[in-house]
Formats: sequence, structure tokens, C-alpha cells
Amino acid sequence: MTIDNLAAVGSVIGMFVVMILIFVAAFYATKLMGRNYAGQTSSSREMRVIDRLMLGRDRYLLIVEVGEKVLLLGVSPQQIDNLTELDSEAFNNLSPEQENTDFLSLLKNRFKNPNQPG
Repeated sequence: MTIDNLAAVGSVIGMFVVMILIFVAAFYATKLMGRNYAGQTSSSREMRVIDRLMLGRDRYLLIVEVGEKVLLLGVSPQQIDNLTELDSEAFNNLSPEQENTDFLSLLKNRFKNPNQPG
């Protein structure tokens, strides 16, 4: 191999290393931005989002506490629907093991056993 060939191979390897570094940096930057964006919610003294479940692109369910009421809302780009009012005690008095339960399991459990205490 000549010096020119070695320089060309080194240049190609250097470009691959730079591309890999750019992809790794972009991956971690988007994870960091996504984590920060997910944590940003509007706060209010009278309203808070208890949980959310993405159903598809721009469609999700929200459990929202408004004053003394807990509401299940269906949200899409065109509208927000109040689906039902939930038992506020069921969401205020969660035991530690229930706090780790995912949204869908908790919601199914509430509808299956509506009279079951928190």
C-alpha cells in the first residue's frame, strides 16, 4: 500500500467514526429532549393530570382531577370528550403497589369493580 492509499483508508475510517458519533449524540439528545418534554405539564391549583394513555397518533385518554372530581377525558386534535366521571377516592388512596400499575390495568380494574374501595 502506498501512503496515498493509507491516507484514503484513514480518511474513510475517520468519516465513519464521525458519523457514528453524530448518530450516538443525536440518539441521546432526542432521549433527553423527550424526557424533558414528557415532564412538562401545565400546573394549576385546581387541576392536575393524574395519568395519560396514548391510543394512537394525537389521540389519548386522560384522567384529570378537577377540584373534587376525577374525569376520564378522550382527547383528539379535533375535540376533547368527557367520557365519564370516576370515583375520586379510587385515585387519592392508591396503595404503593397500585401506584406502579399501568394506566390501562387501573382503568379496567375500576370499571370491573366500581364499588370496590380504593
